[in-house]
Amino acid sequence: MDTASLHQKIVQKIEASLQNFLGTQHFGTARDLRKMLSYHLGWEDEGRHGKRIRPLLTLLCTGALDGDLNSAMPAAISVELLHNFTLIHDDIEDQSDIRHGRETLWKQWGIAQAINAGDALFSIAQLSMLELAQTCDADIAVRATSILNQVCLHLTRGQYLDIALEANDDTELETYLEMTLGKTAALISFSTALGGVITGQEEPITKQLSDFGRSLGMAFQMQDDYLGIWGDPKITGKSASSDLQTKKKTLPVLYGLTNCQEFNELWKNYHPSSEQIAYMTNVLETCGARSYVSDHVKNYTNHAFDALVSIFGDVKDKNIYVDALLELCEKLLSRKA
Repeated sequence: MDTASLHQKIVQKIEASLQNFLGTQHFGTARDLRKMLSYHLGWEDEGRHGKRIRPLLTLLCTGALDGDLNSAMPAAISVELLHNFTLIHDDIEDQSDIRHGRETLWKQWGIAQAINAGDALFSIAQLSMLELAQTCDADIAVRATSILNQVCLHLTRGQYLDIALEANDDTELETYLEMTLGKTAALISFSTALGGVITGQEEPITKQLSDFGRSLGMAFQMQDDYLGIWGDPKITGKSASSDLQTKKKTLPVLYGLTNCQEFNELWKNYHPSSEQIAYMTNVLETCGARSYVSDHVKNYTNHAFDALVSIFGDVKDKNIYVDALLELCEKLLSRKA
């Protein structure tokens, strides 16, 4: 089996397992709550869902360490449910109307019920992680669930910093880095570290897996920020310089605010015309923001692959899960959308 086929096979198992586990939960007469969760997860009205990257990382890391994927599946389901819990709440807090090409949950059912749906996914994620007591053992289940809750605190802190960054005049790059560590990198780091927890690795290996995921998450978010200004609209599906149109403080914007007086003045006297946005994009590139972000993406990418090599040594062609993990990372970090 080639790595592309392996990816597809595992994602299909993840999807089936998600639906099966959600089907075991009892909602009583609150039937619409189940429908809301199904809608958000992409199973209603021919909806589209995410790529299930986080559970895929968990299972690939488990397989790369010669672990059993079926034993790890409760953890994989848990991280995906946790991720979707954060998306529901983020959409409310950011007042986002659209996700995956259709209305977000709160736009369909209102803020109060969307909060309830997010809370339900948070609880179901905990229940799924505790299923490791049956597929692995009780010690692994307790350890994984404990780390999960630590990650939830990081996620909440990251979301707080994200909102605070947008709401005030803070232009500190350190704030951005801490926010990204919380919002994006923490859950990806947890997803990769779970492979070590589930297979009973010593702490140094689990830490290396965590470091790999953290670097992967940082590079992924910074690449996202890059594409939000310099991405090709024909590929991204968004208008050019979309992050400037929404006046979002991403890494290149913060670099410009910190290092370029002209961009700073344009930001303060912002008029969302296509001409000004195009001019601001050029100013950012001239002052070095584009190369700054590209360099950061490359550095974190190199750290991610270095961590993989430190764990698996000469990783190529020894284990199909290792090869699939490498290929997935290459696709994530070289994507154009």
